[in-house]
Amino acid sequence: MPTSQFKDAAVLVSGVTGFIGRHLARALNAAGAHVYGLSRADVSDFTDIHGFACDILDGARVNKIIHEIRPSHIFHLAANKARSVGVLDFRQCIDHNLIGTLNLLEACQLSSYKSRFITLGTCEEYGGAEAPYFETMREMPVSAYSFSKVAAAQLLQTFHRIHGLPIVVLRPSLAYGPGQGNEMFLPALIWSLLRGRRFAMSRGEQTRDYVYIDDVIAALLRAAVCPEATGQVINVSSGEPSRIVDIAKLAADLIGNNAESLLDIGKIEYRQGEAINYWADRSKAKQLLGWEPNVTLHDGLARTVEHYRSIYTA
Repeated sequence: MPTSQFKDAAVLVSGVTGFIGRHLARALNAAGAHVYGLSRADVSDFTDIHGFACDILDGARVNKIIHEIRPSHIFHLAANKARSVGVLDFRQCIDHNLIGTLNLLEACQLSSYKSRFITLGTCEEYGGAEAPYFETMREMPVSAYSFSKVAAAQLLQTFHRIHGLPIVVLRPSLAYGPGQGNEMFLPALIWSLLRGRRFAMSRGEQTRDYVYIDDVIAALLRAAVCPEATGQVINVSSGEPSRIVDIAKLAADLIGNNAESLLDIGKIEYRQGEAINYWADRSKAKQLLGWEPNVTLHDGLARTVEHYRSIYTA
C-alpha cells in the first residue's frame, strides 16, 4: 500500500466519525500523516487526530479550516445517505452531498494551492442499469442519495476541467467490516444471530457485491497518490456477485451454534425498486491504481464476525 507520501503531510478527512472515516484516519495515522477530521458528530473521543466539529454546509467555517491547515489531501467522506425518494430527502441530500461538496471545492479554489481531492460516490449511482456496472455507463440513480452523488461527481469533474483541481471519485460497491453501524444488513444480521434472535429477511435471491473495509481504504490511499487517477471516476468492488441468502448462510455458519435455524428467509418482501443484480466491474481500478481486493468474502466475514463476537462477549 502506498503510504510513504503521507509522512508528515497534513490530511483532511470529512465524515471522520463514520465507518469508513474512522478506518481511514487510523491508516493515515499509521502512515505518519497529521490527520485533521471534520464531523457534525462529537469528535472528542478521537485522541489521535485534530478534530473539528463542523457542518460542511457552513461554508465560511469550512473555508477557515482549510486555509488554516492547508491540507495536501482532502478525503471527502461526509454524506447524507437517505435512500428514500421523498421530496424532503432529495432536498436534504442535495444540500449536504452537493452543496456541502461545493463548499469544500470553493475553499480549495480560493486557496493559493491545490489540495488533491478524493471523494466516495457509490455504485448505487448506476441504480437501474444492468449489472455489471461500468464507469462508462450513464448513471440511473434510484434514490435521493444516489441522485445527489451523481450530481456531486459531475460537479467534481467540472471543477477538474475548468479549474484544474486534482479530483478523484471512487464508487465503492458495498463496504463492510468491523465497526459498521447496525442500520446496515451485515452488522444487523451478525448481531441478531450472536444474540440468538431470529432474523427476518427477504428470499435473498438478489446479488450484491461486498468489498472489505481494508480494501476500500487501500483504494482510497492509492487514488490519493496516483497521478493517472486524476479527474477519473473509478469503481471499487469485488467484481464477484453473491446472493444475499448465501451471504447470510455463510455468516450463520461462521457464527455456529446452529445459527442458520434463526434465519427467517422470505419473511419480508423486497424493497420497492430494489435492484436484483448489483455488482460492478473493477478493471479500471486495476489498470489505473494497480488495485485489486485482497480479502475474500469468507475471510472478511470471518474477521467481521469475530469483531462483533469479541464485543458481545466482553
